[in-house]
Order: sequence, then structure tokens, then C-alpha cells
Amino acid sequence: MRILRSLLALAPAVAAEFISGGSFGRTTIGPYNNCSGTLTTRPTDVAVDTLPNISPNGPSGWERWDLTIYQSDIFLNLRWLQGDPASYNSVPADGSFEVSARFTNGTIFHTRITGEKLTYTNSSPYSITIGQNTLTWDDSQTWFNTTLNLNGVTGSFGTQSIMLDKFSPYAGWIIGQLTEGLFSGIPVTRGHTHVGSIQFPCGQAVNLTAQSVLLHMFAEQPLQSLAVNYGIRAFRSTGTAFGDTFIYENSRAPNSSEYNAFFLGRAEIRGTEYVPYTFYAGTNNNLLSINQINRTSTEAQLAGCANTDYVPFTWNYTLPLPALEQFDSAGGKTTLYVFNNISTAEPFGSEYVSYQSGTGIAYIYQTPGAAVIDQQPSSGGQPSEQ
Repeated sequence: MRILRSLLALAPAVAAEFISGGSFGRTTIGPYNNCSGTLTTRPTDVAVDTLPNISPNGPSGWERWDLTIYQSDIFLNLRWLQGDPASYNSVPADGSFEVSARFTNGTIFHTRITGEKLTYTNSSPYSITIGQNTLTWDDSQTWFNTTLNLNGVTGSFGTQSIMLDKFSPYAGWIIGQLTEGLFSGIPVTRGHTHVGSIQFPCGQAVNLTAQSVLLHMFAEQPLQSLAVNYGIRAFRSTGTAFGDTFIYENSRAPNSSEYNAFFLGRAEIRGTEYVPYTFYAGTNNNLLSINQINRTSTEAQLAGCANTDYVPFTWNYTLPLPALEQFDSAGGKTTLYVFNNISTAEPFGSEYVSYQSGTGIAYIYQTPGAAVIDQQPSSGGQPSEQ
């Protein structure tokens, strides 16, 4: 009964014109639980899902793509945006592109172009472009290539998708819903950005050998009317034999409903190459438990499965100082964090638990006056009946 009620309540009242062949807006029956130790199938809709689901020629709505890149000497966020996420009168044709960076000495750089309509190519190789700033990918879903040219910033580099898998939440069992009517997806869950560099107007050039995540989000309605707050965290562990990728999302809608979603995948060395596969992708609070240790420290534990002798996965992380803060036209704030001190306990092979260090990023959004969601974590699952 609870699932049926959630499904009916979350059927989007005003739906985007979803790209044909993509997964957004479709219904699903529950968590994806492979747990076989193999990548049984590769998703074929990543390439299409990354295209615009809000038409640049449409009368309303907004959409954005954030390529977030981090290495020891720089934190970068590149944003392709059509429309205004906080406006009830958003016009998708009003596009913008921005580069935000934080250097190790604390210097923050930001530049932006506006009034440029987004264009895209809807056959392989696919692309989105605003001004002279382009993101390109193809059906293999392995590389997402970037070229930049705005206000003295130039760059060309590639982002390699290590997991060869995507992740989308599905609040109410509707693929892509973070909350009712707010859609998001992560086409690159564990990226390695390299083979290139970015140069700034001051003449400083930064060669990139970085970790990265590509986040995609869109809606027909203003963001603050769909979510009071949300947190999207993409963590990764790094070891000599394997690396795990853990994504944990939680959100709160204006009607106080709360939602959880998670993804766990592994890239494991077999022979001379990394072999990726997915353990879990779901929205099931029987599998994921969140324990708030104190105001800023959290433990997330995901249940094990037959392939891991049912030993659970544990991630301990502490909310760091913000790397960047971004404000929208309604006063909503998105804070971007870089995690460098995550500790993990993960089952592997004949070992009961393998301890590894982890890193990651988080996007935390809150409307004016809303609580920071990391200090009030959701208990997970579908909304409870009152």
C-alpha cells in the first residue's frame, strides 16, 4: 500500500518532454541488485539520457550539467545551464556557461557567459554546446570530452568513465526523480579527467589528472518549489586491487516527504585491466542505514550480499569546509564539498574486510532558511504514511 501510494503521489504533474529512447520518467519495480561480481549488461541509455530533456526552444523549464573536477591543486566546476532554475518564468533559450575554480591558496575564480542558447547533437557523437564550450560523448559511453573558450579561459581535456554505468534516483519508482518533478542523473559516477589542461586568463595552465563526476539535473518548475533541500554525495575508495564507488542521495520535498537513493559499484583488477560491475542501485532503506555520529560526522552502511558473504560496506565521512558556494536568483544555496579523509571498510574476496581510504564530492542544496541536510539525515526509503 505504501509503495502504491508513493507511486501515485509522485507521478509528475508537469512532465518534461523526455528524450526518446532514454530512461527518465519510466517506472521501475524496485532496487537493482546484481551482486554477481560481473557487469552483466551495460546500460544503453546513458548516451541518450545525457542529452537535453528540456527543449532549448521550449516555453519553460531549466536544465543543467555540472562537470566537477578535483585534484590536489585545483577544484573545478563547469556548468552548462539553460533557463533559470529558481524562476517561475524560466526560458530555456536563455542559456549560460560558467567556470568556477578554487586553488590551493584559497583563491576563487569565477567567470560566466550569458544569453547564449544551448545547441546539441542528438546522434553519436553527441554533444551540448553553449557559446564555444562543448561537452561531447558517443555511444560507447567511455569518454566525455570538453573544450572551453570563454573570457580568456581555454581548455581541452577528456573525462574517462571508469564504471561504465550511470545512476539515477527513482523516488516513487519513477526513474530519475529526486523529488516529485525534479529529475537528476549521474552519467559519470567515477570519472578520471586527464589527457589535457585548462588555462586561465592570468596565464596559469593546469594539467589535469583528476577525479571527476558529471551531474545532470532538470525540471519544468523552479527548484525551490520541488525541493527544500537535497544532498548528492559521490564517494570513491582507492586500493591496489579494487576501488568502490558509493553514491548516496537524500532529499526533502516541500510537503515534508523524504527520499533516499544509493548506488554501489566496484572496479576490480582482473588480469591487466579494471573490470567494473554494480552491486546495488536502489531506494530501499532495508539495505542502507545512516548513523549521525555528531554534527558533522556520519557513518553510512550498505548491506552485503551473497557475493561478499553478506559482509556490509561501511563509509565514515566528516563534512569538510565548503570548496565552493553558489547562490541562485531566489536565494537558494548550493554548496560543493571535497572529501579527502573518508575511511571505508569493504569486503573483498577471501578477506573479511579490506580497509581503504576514500575521497569524494558532495552537492548540498538548501532553500533560504532550510536546515543543512547533512545535519538532519533522512532515514531513507519512500515517504512514510502519516
